[in-house]
Amino acid sequence: MTIRFEGIEKTYTVYARPQDRLWEWVTRTPRHRVHVALTGVDFEVRAGETFGLIGENGAGKSTLLKIAAGTIRPTRGTVSHEGRVAALLELGAGFHPEESGYDNIRFMAALHGLEGEPMEDFVVRATAFSELTRETLERPVKTYSSGMFMRLAFAAATAIDPDVLIVDEALSVGDLHFQKKSLDRILGLRERGATVLFCSHNLYQVRSLCQRAAWIHGGHVEALGSTEDVVTAYEAHERRRYAHLRAQAPSATASEQATTPLQASAEPLAASTPLVKIVRITTETGDGVNPAQVDSFQDLSVEIEVEAYTDAPFHVAVFIVRPDKDNVFGTGTQFRGPGAALRGVGVHRVRVKFPRLPLLSGEYLWSVYTLDDTAIQMLDMAELVQPFTVLNMRNTEFGLVALDHEWVAVE
Repeated sequence: MTIRFEGIEKTYTVYARPQDRLWEWVTRTPRHRVHVALTGVDFEVRAGETFGLIGENGAGKSTLLKIAAGTIRPTRGTVSHEGRVAALLELGAGFHPEESGYDNIRFMAALHGLEGEPMEDFVVRATAFSELTRETLERPVKTYSSGMFMRLAFAAATAIDPDVLIVDEALSVGDLHFQKKSLDRILGLRERGATVLFCSHNLYQVRSLCQRAAWIHGGHVEALGSTEDVVTAYEAHERRRYAHLRAQAPSATASEQATTPLQASAEPLAASTPLVKIVRITTETGDGVNPAQVDSFQDLSVEIEVEAYTDAPFHVAVFIVRPDKDNVFGTGTQFRGPGAALRGVGVHRVRVKFPRLPLLSGEYLWSVYTLDDTAIQMLDMAELVQPFTVLNMRNTEFGLVALDHEWVAVE
């Protein structure tokens, strides 16, 4: 179903002290300031489309999602959609801490207008998805851990098949197993034709899931269009902001900025251990292993060793990154075609070869990720590791990469 935002504006009156509200009413003298959360928001999410919302914290994204879900009203403008709406905003909002998990699920079902047998079906689906035990579900939710609470909230919010699904950072809840399960649930709803409004700070997921996107900045739509165009514009803005902040902070070398979680590989498997763990990253040139300096146009390869604790298929991705976090190049096993996923419990090694490395002079780092079978959900990451310097000994080109080119005289 289509979602239309037409001239949306949302403002709040803010008082410095609670008593100022009373004094304003008594004296008829303004004692507040107006905070504009959203202004001039006007766009449409097409039926069956997965649409991304990106932007900094405080930009107004969550406010817009709440307006779309109907939990708050706009000050001006209208939002329209048809069909059943499921919103994954503040998971668990509306849950009563003194009531049991079962009672809270029934309350959620009642909010969807279900009763009798449809309500019981809702309870069965939600409890099965949550994977919580009967004993747990009979306890008051105030006794739940944060992970258990998030499991119950997500399960209750998605136990119906909505026409419109509104998601605000819901893929970051729970452990990796449940994150994967939640992602599969959202993908399943999308495949069945649901319209998805997806908000996340994970730009990789936005790129992978969404056909179009909007960048919300300072309460208004800064950019609107294809996902790649909008995310690229937002990343350019973030790089400028990062460069400005870095200029004001004490300088740090690339090696100081780099962190490596790979040294923890000898530790015993814990509950927080990812399903596919990055163990080692090794770069190699004709001059040796893990060189600190690489020459332009020199053959280079990177080998990634991972250990899988699951038989489920997975992918490995590797990025060459600048110290300002600008991705120079990235690739993954998912691009090798059907059947490219790795699988099997145990150690796996993959190697990427870069013949005649076309990078020019500069400082670079590696970022490596393990991904699920959809290549959307991250299982483990090693970002900004193993810094290396590239020197262009020929001193004939400028920039980041050497592109094949030819000069031709035009008469």
